[in-house]
Amino acid sequence: MNTKITLPIIITFLLLLCSCAEAPKYRIGVSQCSDDDWRKKINGEITRETLFHDNVEVEFRSADDDNDRQMEDLRYFASNGFDLIIAAPNESDKLTPLLDSIYHNGIPLVIFDRKTNSDYYTSFQGADNSSIGRAAAQYANAVYQPRYKELRILEIEGNMETSPARERHSGFNQYADSCDHLRVLAAADARWTTDGARLVTDSLLRLYPETNVIFAHNDRMAIGSAMVADSLGRDDIMIIGIDASPTIGLKAVMDSVIDVTFIYPSEGRALLKTAIAILEGKPYQKNITIPTRTAVDLTNAEILLLQQQALDVETNNILDLKGRLDYYWEQHNIQSVILYAVLIIAVLLGILTFIILRTARIQRQLRNETEEQNRKLVLQQEHLVRQRDEIESQNQQLVQKNQEISQILEQLQQATQSKLTFFTNVSHDLRTPLTLIAEPVSQLMGADNLTSRQTKLMELAAKNVKILMRLINEILDFRK
Repeated sequence: MNTKITLPIIITFLLLLCSCAEAPKYRIGVSQCSDDDWRKKINGEITRETLFHDNVEVEFRSADDDNDRQMEDLRYFASNGFDLIIAAPNESDKLTPLLDSIYHNGIPLVIFDRKTNSDYYTSFQGADNSSIGRAAAQYANAVYQPRYKELRILEIEGNMETSPARERHSGFNQYADSCDHLRVLAAADARWTTDGARLVTDSLLRLYPETNVIFAHNDRMAIGSAMVADSLGRDDIMIIGIDASPTIGLKAVMDSVIDVTFIYPSEGRALLKTAIAILEGKPYQKNITIPTRTAVDLTNAEILLLQQQALDVETNNILDLKGRLDYYWEQHNIQSVILYAVLIIAVLLGILTFIILRTARIQRQLRNETEEQNRKLVLQQEHLVRQRDEIESQNQQLVQKNQEISQILEQLQQATQSKLTFFTNVSHDLRTPLTLIAEPVSQLMGADNLTSRQTKLMELAAKNVKILMRLINEILDFRK
């Protein structure tokens, strides 16, 4: 058994048993333009969806309405090996060139909520903001118009450099222009913020005291406008917002701070599913528009808020269970590693024990064989001593025989010398005539008038002459 080869093979096999294959990890970067309640909601939906995809890791970054900061976030995702980027651009004009370059560099790009100024993206998902704007105008016309002969409206706009603000403005005004009793008195950009809405609303209400409806592009601005209207004692003004996020919009309706808000769908779950489909090479839609026209007022705000709270509780429970499951799974992996380590050590100890026992057995066999060989050597030595005595006795006899043989050899040598002398003399006598025969034969072979048969006969004669000469020379050489 070759332990130098066997041990590495066994150890490698055991290590292969310990290894476990992992699904490929997809890293997705989510770049949010701001950190409002609605975006926290969509981040939560994405996080919940990742619970069903163990091979997906998501990192969120918020730019807090800062173009430069969002560009830094996008460059971070692009330069740190993220497989896909999801982005809600703060301002289209400022962010479009960078987003286009990311797309052209081969990184899948999913745009949501706010559009860019180009078609260089992998997929877009967003609500129909024009439809939301029209729905707000229709709601005002249906609910508030019976109270007033004419609805005089102030529009508190979001950042008009963003696509949702432009589309909400367009949808609202298209419907308002189609109705003679809906009149938009003025519009002002409040940059999506509560403080911005308070400033512009205070100014506009002083300029247009006849206002009876305020349409704000999101709930935070609607709350800011409501605060100003309340401070001016204008409880008669109807406030409309958009988003219906749980802790801001729904709560504001429940507390009668604003009168109505429209659900702005987040669909974070669908957003992540689209991203995963892109990464896995599955079919997906290039442009996904989410239709919505649902209004939330006192009749349904409480139900929606309770549903959202229940969803949050269940989400927290799921996250808690996921955390426990991850903890138990980690403990299981640790215990598995320990178990495999113990098994490897046990196998190695078994192999070592086997090698030790086998070595001891081999040593015992070698010791027995050595003793047996020593015993045989002793017997051989005794036998050699007896043989030596016999040889000495035989040597004495051989000495006598050698003397007799020497005499015989001397006689043989004399006889042999006589024979050699005879052969030498005969060889000399034969060599002379053969030399005389060889010369004429050689000359005749060179004649031009011989027939082919005669030539063959002469060659045969020359050949036999050479053989005889060689034999005589050998006899003479032997004599020397």
